[in-house]
Amino acid sequence: MAKRKKKAIKLIQISDSHVSAERGADYRGQNADRNLDSVLQAARAWDPDLVLVTGDVSEDASAESYARVAVMLGTLGSPLLVLPGNHDDPNVMRRHFRNGPWGGPFVIENGDWLLVLLDSTAPGKISGVLSQQQLERLDQQLRSSDAEFILIALHHQPVPVGTPWIDKYALEEPQRLFHHIDRDNRIRCISWGHIHHDFQAVRNGAALLGAPSAVANSLPGTERFTLDLEGPSCRWLELGSDGKIETGLLRPSQSSTGRTSHRIR
Repeated sequence: MAKRKKKAIKLIQISDSHVSAERGADYRGQNADRNLDSVLQAARAWDPDLVLVTGDVSEDASAESYARVAVMLGTLGSPLLVLPGNHDDPNVMRRHFRNGPWGGPFVIENGDWLLVLLDSTAPGKISGVLSQQQLERLDQQLRSSDAEFILIALHHQPVPVGTPWIDKYALEEPQRLFHHIDRDNRIRCISWGHIHHDFQAVRNGAALLGAPSAVANSLPGTERFTLDLEGPSCRWLELGSDGKIETGLLRPSQSSTGRTSHRIR
């Protein structure tokens, strides 16, 4: 009898929704609640197995914003994996999102894959930091896992993305992270938020993926934030049982930019 091929893991990555305590508050000229809702409608139709949220969930780190986003994300009907961004307060977030790097890396195994969430935030900083303690915990968790493939997620970009306004606030000393993960050839993907546009590259055989924002994106390569009129979007990923990754963007049919768009594969 032929061996049945294992099903790929369908993952949706939502990032940088910047929702405030006040419902419908403005973010860079956009309605944050409305745009997130429109992105989630597109994500719901894609029917993900897991939802990865890569930070800046809130604009003002308010309990009200986290509670509202938790309800909105809950409509996807899939387990939530949530990490903080520089606009977030991890101590408030953890009351509303159970699965996250609260106090250290969060890991979850799904099929052949190990998903690792890191907290790259530090109080009072816009740029990213990974403590030595967190990197040592990461080492321990990778060594103790027998997963065949690994995805690592954080908020801040560990490589330049070619967009000056946000590359000023990247992960500090990224070589410290790469020192710990370059030795593990199971790592197939490093994914992040923060940059407000799509980014794709490859390093040592691993996909490097920057996610767009669920409220407002900027044109890549700009000195200052320059609104992309294509509107908000999110990333989809299919994590194959052979370690291969397929990915693209999902856009809502219409956002508060007034522009219509479509799925990009």
